[in-house]
Amino acid sequence: MNDGIIGSGGMASHNKRGKHVLGTAAERDYLLGTNDEELHRLQAQHNTWQAETTDLWDRATFRAGQTILDLGCGPGSTSLELGERVGAGGRVLAVDGSKKFADFLRHRAASASMTQIEVVVADVRTLDLPAASIDAVFARWLLCFIEEPQKVIEQIARTLKRGGHLLVMDYCAYGTFVAQIQYPHLQRVLQAVHRSFGDGLKIGDKLPHLMERCGLEVVEVIPIGGIARPGNRIWCWIEDFLRMYLPELVARGALREEDCAAHWEEWQTNARDPQATISSPSMVGVIGVKI
Repeated sequence: MNDGIIGSGGMASHNKRGKHVLGTAAERDYLLGTNDEELHRLQAQHNTWQAETTDLWDRATFRAGQTILDLGCGPGSTSLELGERVGAGGRVLAVDGSKKFADFLRHRAASASMTQIEVVVADVRTLDLPAASIDAVFARWLLCFIEEPQKVIEQIARTLKRGGHLLVMDYCAYGTFVAQIQYPHLQRVLQAVHRSFGDGLKIGDKLPHLMERCGLEVVEVIPIGGIARPGNRIWCWIEDFLRMYLPELVARGALREEDCAAHWEEWQTNARDPQATISSPSMVGVIGVKI
């Protein structure tokens, strides 16, 4: 997954409350599917936040020779870059629930002769790895989809070696972000997005406490965000997600078609205004160390 507002490219099904939760390995459970259009969106999303992601890796001292678990790796943009970072003497264990994405990553890794990347199709909630076998774990835009994130963090803590790092990049304070939107139709559709995810988009607010409960010492919490202006990387990231996700909300009855249409009319007006700005959703990078 690691590739989700704003949303994520992550797997999702709907529980009895209609909120998004992590689904099975089946392609139909992926939030925005696993087709070629979504592969393109996920790569563009990775490119949007690549510099921030690399900075987090540096802060968490991801380095050559390590064994790193890329949890919810999606089509593997982060896995390939982590493979370069650990080098031939290291190992990247890339785990995702989508067989299509796993096959895509295997092909990319083989084409690059990156034998240090091992790809596994598995449900991240029930992944069972040997204790103290991993140097570091990376999870981006993953825990926001999981109903019981503490259970996943507990398993991660068990698999980490002493002194190993868990690095999570995810959303926080999403309701505050939506409340500050100055464009009424955009605010309305983002409210629908927020409702569809429930508390998942506030996971970043909870991460420090969750990590500490699982025996990890939180050593750094890094705010992540930016300003969208017409045509820049964050503007395009938001637009790409909304173009794929809003039709699903309309189909489910979670958003009125006329509200969706009014949003896109407003969006196009703003896209022609060089002074238009939108703050990105708030995110955090949280680094915990096994003590």
